[in-house]
Amino acid sequence: MDLRAILSRARSPFVVFVTMMALASVLGVWLPVRETARAQLLSPGTLSSAHARVEGDSQCSQCHTAGRGINTSGCLHCHAPLDARIRAGLGLHGRTYRGRSCGGCHVEHLGRGAAQIRWPGGDRNRFDHREAGWALQGAHASQACADCHRGRSYLGLGTACASCHEDPHDGRFGASCADCHGQTTFANPTVRAIDHSRTRYPLEGAHRSVACAQCHTGSPPRYTGLEFGTCASCHADPHEGRFTQPCASCHVVASFTEVSAIRQNHPGLSLGGGHARVRCESCHDRGSARPPSRGDRCVGCHQEVHEAPFGRDCVDCHRAIRWTGLSRDVSLAAHARTAFPLRGEHEAVACTGCHAADLRADARYRQLSFDACGACHEDPHRGELARFDGGECGTCHDEHGFAPTRFDVAMHGRTEFPLEGRHEAVACSGCHTLPRPRLSFELPAHACAECHENPHGAEFASEMSRGGCATCHSTEAWTRPRIDHSTWPLTGAHGNAACARCHGEPGHVDAAGHGASYRGVPRDCAGCHADPHAGQFRLREPVRACDGCHATDDFAIDAFEHRERTGFAIDGSHAALPCAGCHGTMRLADGSDVVAWRLGYRRCQDCHANPHVERDEAPSHARGRR
Repeated sequence: MDLRAILSRARSPFVVFVTMMALASVLGVWLPVRETARAQLLSPGTLSSAHARVEGDSQCSQCHTAGRGINTSGCLHCHAPLDARIRAGLGLHGRTYRGRSCGGCHVEHLGRGAAQIRWPGGDRNRFDHREAGWALQGAHASQACADCHRGRSYLGLGTACASCHEDPHDGRFGASCADCHGQTTFANPTVRAIDHSRTRYPLEGAHRSVACAQCHTGSPPRYTGLEFGTCASCHADPHEGRFTQPCASCHVVASFTEVSAIRQNHPGLSLGGGHARVRCESCHDRGSARPPSRGDRCVGCHQEVHEAPFGRDCVDCHRAIRWTGLSRDVSLAAHARTAFPLRGEHEAVACTGCHAADLRADARYRQLSFDACGACHEDPHRGELARFDGGECGTCHDEHGFAPTRFDVAMHGRTEFPLEGRHEAVACSGCHTLPRPRLSFELPAHACAECHENPHGAEFASEMSRGGCATCHSTEAWTRPRIDHSTWPLTGAHGNAACARCHGEPGHVDAAGHGASYRGVPRDCAGCHADPHAGQFRLREPVRACDGCHATDDFAIDAFEHRERTGFAIDGSHAALPCAGCHGTMRLADGSDVVAWRLGYRRCQDCHANPHVERDEAPSHARGRR
């Protein structure tokens, strides 16, 4: 009987595995495995999709141990969350199946789409959930497994009601649903356990003695969705809509017949002050539940006393029937109807600040002058700004505060010193330096040097005598002077160089005591630039200036005419050589390297050895060259 016949009669994948392991031990070798389609000789079948990554005969030891079957510790090495639950004694694996082999329920080698679990009882819906530590009772017993276990894993579900069910009470009754509800039906709570003070409608007064069924009607009773925003949600209106104010304006929850609150919450008209002593019948001539025939306005009973245009609605000011000594907020509201409404800082001024008690009664209110600010306020500028609208404060200030001022750059243009350029951003106190609360607005200094320090010393004395700083600078920016550089034109890269690269930073003084200078600056290349050739062209004849090879556009040389500049033509094989082939680097005394441009030899034997003589006879300086 051949090997395939033996394997075909095996009744379980494990038998196949053991058989193949025994054969391998007897033969002392592993049977060759071809690499086509991942064929396996020892495996009893294809693994599931979840374990596809350990497919192949070489991976068997990941799950199996020779002579012991499935290695449970290997399973838990990958399934760490389950390992933690088993150690903690939680769930089915940590309680009922702790210590058992995984292979008793979880099978493999049945193919990619085959089921991997052998459920106790033959089907997962017959599984006794008590073994997992949480018995299914009531309505839970009729639920399918997939109603709760919706993913691939059966781990991690909580047993608290809120872990599966939404809380319709928004947390008002805590997290213990079982205090009121059972597991059989949610719609029949144990109402005797409900604390109504924790609901959105606490029971007060006479509501405490009302039977639950009076509000929670229906069968079964309704406990959610009840309307209780107003009294009319439950109670009929005995006044048949004659009163528009809320019921609580007159009634309290202690008793419907108790209406003493009507004195404090009388609709339409306050009963404070003198009205508190008036009997209801004195005004309600058509019955207490109907408004008086003379209406609810003060002028229906009282004669007007004001000559000022305050209107006929007395309650705008006399809300509590207080005829004199009205509160400040009432006075301020009435002031808006006068010829001088109070705005800004004027609102905080005490009434006696303008309506002084020492004024005659006929002059205290009606004869006050307020056409100009100076009628009440002293001029802190002492007439310095009389040229602006006669010195009227409103030109620069408003009622919302003396500062900030409305005097802006445009208004400054009407002075002898218009603000231009950078002067627009200078704070007022930068020039007007007298201490607060009064600034000085008369400044005789208008020249630049009277406010700004001259960073050039006497270097530009002639220009300063002619036009001052404005000869070169403008107010737009100090760093953008009007300079005529025609005496030394800025060409090439010089046109983009910062002024300070040649002239130094304004105001900066170096270690030698020299600051920025704009005269006497060197004009030759060596005056600004270091010699990168270490004196090869300025210390040896013939002397070559920088502009003999370089231009100001770029220090790099685009094309070097070797014949015209050196008298040594580069032709033949020499034309293909890089410059560094002849011009190498040499080490200077300070340790730096520099390219040797002047070689000092032009003959062939200066560089090349003579191939026609013995190498030992070649010039020493040419040995090793080709």
